[in-house]
Amino acid sequence: MNAMTRSLLADAARAVRTKKYEVDPVRGLLIPAAKAYVGGLFEARYMAPGAGEFGPAHLAPNRFVGQGLNKLLNLLGGHVSANTLYLAPFEGDVVPDDTWTDANFVANADEFTAYTPGTRVPWTTVATSDKLLTNVAALAAATITFTAGGPYTLTGCALIGSSAKGAGTGGLVVAARFDDDISGMNVGGKLALQYGLGAIDESDA
Repeated sequence: MNAMTRSLLADAARAVRTKKYEVDPVRGLLIPAAKAYVGGLFEARYMAPGAGEFGPAHLAPNRFVGQGLNKLLNLLGGHVSANTLYLAPFEGDVVPDDTWTDANFVANADEFTAYTPGTRVPWTTVATSDKLLTNVAALAAATITFTAGGPYTLTGCALIGSSAKGAGTGGLVVAARFDDDISGMNVGGKLALQYGLGAIDESDA
């Protein structure tokens, strides 16, 4: 690891530890000393039964929780290895905050589970060369189908490191509430869940 990388990691770690960072609603987490933004955006599109096409996007700007920030820093520092992350929609009337973790996510968010497949859907990405990671190329695998019941209303989504619905392990990375609740979704309807994570230098913002 070169001196520049060590310096950036130290700046980022210090910013998180001392809470000397800022959150921009559009560009994400600003680490002033490192002069870099890291942030993401959830996007969900609903297709009603028999509709044949997905409707407009519902957006949810990224919220890194404390557990997720630690994971990000440890990944950069080579202290932990990357694991598969999963998309977990929720229906609670809540706004995620820094104290959310994998252990309290289900209770805090009221995770939504009335869909197929039988597990949380994966966030599958490919290596990036344009400073953005997204699962857009594997969106079919991240599309859920509503099962018996409804109509359903979803309020947000999270990225977590365990595939089992209702599991409180694996590490919670980010969670966010949609700009508008997604309501009126019925059995047989589909919801495509997309998440993009990007990083830019402050001078490029």
